This record gives sequence, structure tokens and C-alpha cells, in this order.
Amino acid sequence: MDTIILPRRLYCPFPSRISPHVLLAEKHTIDWIIAFGLLPDEHQIEVYRRQGHAYMVGRMFPGASPETFCAYSDLNTLLFLVDDYLDQQDAMVSGGNSTGAVEELICNIYAIIDAPDSWVAGKEPVLDAMAELWQRLITLGTANWIAKYKNSVRAIFEAAMWQHRNIAAGIWPLIEDYMERRQYIGAGNVATDCIEMIYSIELPESVWQLDWLVELRDLCRNILCWANDLFSHDKERHTGEYHNLISLICHHKGSSLDEAIDEVIRFHDAQVERFIYVRDNRPTVEFQYEAGVRLYIDVLESIMRGNIDWSDNETTRYIYSYEGEQ
Repeated sequence: MDTIILPRRLYCPFPSRISPHVLLAEKHTIDWIIAFGLLPDEHQIEVYRRQGHAYMVGRMFPGASPETFCAYSDLNTLLFLVDDYLDQQDAMVSGGNSTGAVEELICNIYAIIDAPDSWVAGKEPVLDAMAELWQRLITLGTANWIAKYKNSVRAIFEAAMWQHRNIAAGIWPLIEDYMERRQYIGAGNVATDCIEMIYSIELPESVWQLDWLVELRDLCRNILCWANDLFSHDKERHTGEYHNLISLICHHKGSSLDEAIDEVIRFHDAQVERFIYVRDNRPTVEFQYEAGVRLYIDVLESIMRGNIDWSDNETTRYIYSYEGEQ
């Protein structure tokens, strides 16, 4: 199959930033992977090193402290590993990736986040790693954030199970169903919900639930995922994965690959324009909360921009090019 060629670069007029702690976090996460035996051999470790996951986190959260950067870098890498396992590229747990094994893995993850002190190490490396990581995360956030973040983590695994069952049954989901779940399949909610902890932003729930702030959050999550569908399509179609907006448009609408790519780019760009409109026309909040809201919006922009910069420049995970730039 030919490499995906995107007809133009995505619209994302936000500043590029990167953390000064990238190399520190990269070394920490590779050491963490090795310590828990999350990858089987040196070759696979080197493959993940070249994928540059720490650079993704460094671009999305350029102002993170070394401690929070390392914790989120570990989480981000662990989620990529689990994603590959669910995509049937990697038998991460001893039971393989049958539906029953996946359900057991997810149930164990829920048990860890609900009662981390009760977890007995030794079942599976990925679960032991999750238990250690969760213990670190809950020391970095407030009790209110932890309660919300548990729901965020559950949402991604519920979406992952929905996707896995579809694959097992050979079901192509409707475009609307996929778009509704995409922010959770891609863990976009995990990224945006970490902002509160990483930057120590304290806002009352009444502010977090303002309609326009929720819209900005959801736009960011989805923009992140539509870009990823474009960048990851070539990798996914080679493995038979079809939970991708491009693939679903081709399947359900009968569009050509080029037509579907163009439709997703236009949709991505329109959502970025909507984000900018909502940001620029939002009402102010009470004075004591305005700085926190502004910081939160700035980081949403870094997440969107950072995902593109990382995909374009710093990872071997995806293979694509831009027309006229091959």
C-alpha cells in the first residue's frame, strides 16, 4: 500500500512549545518500562524509544514540573502500549488479547484505581506498572481531581472495550457512534483532564462546567483525535484496524481515500476555527478564577499544536507525508 499523502498541513495557529525536561522524562520512562518488563526485548524497547512519547508530553505540557512530566510521560506510554495490545499487535498479558482477557485486564485496572493499596504485585507487569503509577498520580492531585480522574480513566477503557468487541464481531460502527466515542478511544479526555493536576489549577466545579469551557475542552479532545486519525491511518490500515474516521467515511459513504482524507481535514480545520471563535468570544469569569481559566485554555492550545508537531517531527509511530513535501 502507498503511504498516506495529506494534501495540506492542518490548520492549527497556536504557538509551538516544548518542555526543557524532555530528555529527563524520556530516560525516566524508558527506565520505568525496563524496570517493569513492559516490553519483551531490547528491540521493542528501541522501537518505543524512537516513537518519542516523552516529546509528545513535552509539547503538550511545556510548563509541567519534572515530577508531573515524568508521571504523565509514564501514563502516556502505558496507554500507547495498551492501545497496541488492543489493536492486536501485542500480547501484553498472559491470556492474549481475547475478549475475556481484555475484560479481565480492564477489571484489574479498575480495581487498582479504586483501591491501589490493596493491589498485590506479581499478576502482570502492566498491572504492576499501573499500580505504581497510580500511587504517584494520587499524590500529585487533589482529592476532588482524583475522583474525577477515576471517571476519566474508566471512560477510555469502556470505549476501548466497545472498540474491541466491534473488532471481535467484525462490526463497522456508524460514523456518528464513532465520533461520539473518539475522544475516549484516543484518550483525549485523559490529556485534558490532567491539566488541572499538572498545572495545579484550582477552580470550583461551577466554573469547570461552564458551557463554553466544556465546549472548548471537547473541541480540543476531538481536534486532537481527528488529527491523529489522519496521521495514524496508514499504520492502522496495515494492521486491519478500521476504527478511524477516514476508514469509516470510505466504508459508509463510498468515498475514495483522497475524498475521505479531505473531508477529515476540512472537519478538523472547522473545529479549530470554532475553538478560536469560542475562545475569543467567551465571557469573563470572576476575577479570582480568570488566570486559571486563561492558563487552562493556553494548555488546550498546546495539546492541539503539540500533537501535530510531535507527529510531524519527532515520532516514527506514524508514516505519512504532505503533498509536494515528499
